[in-house]
Amino acid sequence: MLSGDRAPIWILAFVLLVLGVAYASGRWDVAVYALSFWIYLVYVMAFFWRRIPQQRFIRDSILLKVISLLAFAFAFIQTHPSLLSLIVMATGFALNIMAARALGIERTYYGVEVGGMPPVRVIGFPFSLVRHPMLTGSMIAFGAALLAPEFRAVWWPLALLHVILNFAVLQMEIHGRRSRTLGMAVSIIGLLAGALLLIAGFFDAWRAALATIVIGAIFAGFLLIRYAGPDLRTSVARGS
Repeated sequence: MLSGDRAPIWILAFVLLVLGVAYASGRWDVAVYALSFWIYLVYVMAFFWRRIPQQRFIRDSILLKVISLLAFAFAFIQTHPSLLSLIVMATGFALNIMAARALGIERTYYGVEVGGMPPVRVIGFPFSLVRHPMLTGSMIAFGAALLAPEFRAVWWPLALLHVILNFAVLQMEIHGRRSRTLGMAVSIIGLLAGALLLIAGFFDAWRAALATIVIGAIFAGFLLIRYAGPDLRTSVARGS
């Protein structure tokens, strides 16, 4: 099913280009922010459009989540995290992992919405403890980084954005529905907001930020076509 899929090559090329800009400019913090939040975009596009084959969505999600966590870890380990922050973070990620194990990988990655699986009510642990343990665990884990004073002083926007975006995905899963229009609107607004925040946050390194935004725009275009599929091509054709 996945033969001929070039998404991993696109993802790898995107990461290498962003790292190349960071290396050339000496601003690795730009790369950390630029690589951290794409996982939330693919969640939004998969949930609202529901056009991508589930196995491709699973692979995209795993690759982008690993990249996001590595970027976060790069920032976190440099700041001598406190024992309390490590314990709370481990608890949050453990809750996330246990929830994924209880659901299974296919149901974890929108098995009902994207994979067409019948809905079921999971009542075993940790769902017996917390209603939405996966995203709740992620919010706890990323929020725990703010308990470390050195990390909080330098990287607080990184952790806060992760918490906010996990909460937004939670609300999407609870209240959202299939909608091509809403999916496109949320995706475009999110991309524009990300570009503006990158420029505003790194105005002193605007050349690196701008180069990263251009690279990100190309990658975003690839993802939009990949997830919207015929819907996007039809919309472009009608617009022309």
